[in-house]
Amino acid sequence: MNTYTRWLRMFSTVSLLLWGSLAYADRNVPSTAQIPPGDKGAMLVGLKLGVLLPQAFSPLGTHILPELEAGYLLPYGRRILGVTASFAFTMPSTSGSGIADTRVPGGAFDYNSTEQHFLIGVTLLANLPLGKVLPYVGIGPRVYAVRTISGGVAGGQTILETVETSTQVGVGVPIGVNYMLGPGRLFGEFQFLWAGIAQKSTGDGSVGSLTLGVGYRVVL
Repeated sequence: MNTYTRWLRMFSTVSLLLWGSLAYADRNVPSTAQIPPGDKGAMLVGLKLGVLLPQAFSPLGTHILPELEAGYLLPYGRRILGVTASFAFTMPSTSGSGIADTRVPGGAFDYNSTEQHFLIGVTLLANLPLGKVLPYVGIGPRVYAVRTISGGVAGGQTILETVETSTQVGVGVPIGVNYMLGPGRLFGEFQFLWAGIAQKSTGDGSVGSLTLGVGYRVVL
């Protein structure tokens, strides 16, 4: 079982446990218009399954992006502000063939490269409390732990696989809509992610991407 499969199974298990253990939306408040006076805010736990779309920033391909978040909705202005911490994992890859290079046997090579991205983030969210519908926008730092695995073939000979790791700091900007439904908030989200990278195996570039995702936030 590879690393990605283990993370995906853990993500699914946590989702089922949270769904089965909770029964009310936003502390039994059906709409932000009905949040009582003296509200003290609320904790939230969210799970999202997204699609990573890095093609606008790098040659990497589309890949799935599961994410777990936890945070707190502040009591001010019907919980208009929130702060979350998140963890996500994805594993995009790229490849090429017939790349001309006089230094290798046959004068050309084929290559493949896979990047494992472990993302840790903190996000400040601004919600627009319109009752059951809550559009939101956020911004916050993202720390990427990147592990790049590269290999290839030149002149019929296998190029030795290399592994390189680095830590990159970037930013995330999510934009989405929550809908208060059942035990929590169903949401859809678009996100802009960006961080530079300067590994030997990748050269100067970025691990930036766009993402699309859906998920569920349980408000405790």
